[in-house]
Amino acid sequence: MGNVMKIPAKPQVGNRAAKKQIKKMRVAAYCRVSTDTEEQATSYETQIQHYREYIISKPEWELVDIYADEGISATNTKKRDEFNRMIDDCKSGLIDLVITKSISRFARNTVDCLNYIRELKEMNIPVFFEKESINTMDAKGEVLITIMASLAQQESESLSKNVKLGMQYRFQQGKIMVNTTCFLGYDKDDNGSLIINPEQAEIVKRIFREYLEGKSILAICKGLKRDGILTARGNPRWHDSSVRKILENEKYMGDALLQKTYTVDFLSKKRVKNTGIMPKYYVEDSHPAIISKEIFMQVQEEIARRGMLKDSLGRRKCFSAAHAFSQITFCANCGAEFSRLHWNNRGKKSIVWRCGKRVEDHTKCCARTMKENDLQQAFLDSLQMMIGDSDHYLEKLKANIEQIIVDPEALQKIDEQLNQLQHELIDRTENHEDYSDIAEEIFALREQREQVQVSKSSQAEYKKRIRELQFFIQSEPKQMEFDETLAKHLLSKIMVFDDHIIFEFKSGVTVSAEK
Repeated sequence: MGNVMKIPAKPQVGNRAAKKQIKKMRVAAYCRVSTDTEEQATSYETQIQHYREYIISKPEWELVDIYADEGISATNTKKRDEFNRMIDDCKSGLIDLVITKSISRFARNTVDCLNYIRELKEMNIPVFFEKESINTMDAKGEVLITIMASLAQQESESLSKNVKLGMQYRFQQGKIMVNTTCFLGYDKDDNGSLIINPEQAEIVKRIFREYLEGKSILAICKGLKRDGILTARGNPRWHDSSVRKILENEKYMGDALLQKTYTVDFLSKKRVKNTGIMPKYYVEDSHPAIISKEIFMQVQEEIARRGMLKDSLGRRKCFSAAHAFSQITFCANCGAEFSRLHWNNRGKKSIVWRCGKRVEDHTKCCARTMKENDLQQAFLDSLQMMIGDSDHYLEKLKANIEQIIVDPEALQKIDEQLNQLQHELIDRTENHEDYSDIAEEIFALREQREQVQVSKSSQAEYKKRIRELQFFIQSEPKQMEFDETLAKHLLSKIMVFDDHIIFEFKSGVTVSAEK
């Protein structure tokens, strides 16, 4: 047997990818604070200064960089730009050792923590945690890391639960939390309460007014952009989804529905729509209103009406309000909606209104096509008829007002029932008893209450339209020209027959005019 010569292992310092032995260990420090308070900001600066001085004081170390994330949570690493930059530099072979204050500063998520530690170990890069005095390259390192990271995750979960309970308590007290930087129309006072921003409130009022005047959401968006009006975030471009959310947000009438969304878990921090998994809290008159409850309810009714629009084949169709007669003009023979068409007959151009069914399958039995000028003139004729027979129509309008029945105590009765059920619900909850039957009653009463509010709002709007038409008839304008806005404001439906047209007004009056 020949001589055996032992060849000692080369000292492995830092990254295996390094081709030459590094004289100095390249050291990086990672530090993080999770809030932006003044106290934490001081801690943040202190940490950076501490690591800079600590690394420079070691002659065998060379400072690579101080990687510092400020004012963010560590339950995952997706938004930690500096942390991710440090990992990238490790992968590029620029770092031999990472030092940090503690496991909770490095990560509060066990999975992320261990994954990154193992990833760095594969690159022969240790992580040293000062507070716990753990070096991940030690034999006992991973066992201790697993235990400590689990404790850090429990700490984060406990903190998340405390925050969630605090929010639940504030909801139960009716205290609303709104980020006004992306909520048009409101600011916050020194106590955190919502106060109206007068300039932005006018934009909100304009959106509600134009929607009730018959404009589509897309047309409202275009108008706001055209006039240089900015969104709550200061963006010149308006999205139809943003305007729709404004129209459906109960906060503009002074109420607040709390806990519309909730956080799925403390790690992902993902928020989802609350479809009944968590309790909701409805607070009435919680803050100053920009829009009256009557107008808000009218808008909800109009949203529902537009959502049910269908074409002649029963397919759902988009709302269009480009013209006064759009989506209110129908064929008396088949019930299909009239469409506005541009005709070019032997070089002669004209605009006509034609039965949708006749357009699609050329059905001859439908009402005849009408020129737009003739339809406009028929509308003016109907107004002149009302003025010419003013006594008859004013009497009719007076009768329509008297037919409106309003139960002033309807809402009060429902509110009393809801109040009683709320007390029963609290009692059962505290005694850990089943409350599903009470919950069902509350849901049913809430729905009934909304229907009563919509009904009251509709009745108020109906009265308003009656009085407007009364005023118009009594003013007796001698000469009239067709006005798109006036037609939109007064008309609810037009039925086209072969030889005449019936105009139905929002005041409940119908007038027949010859074609």
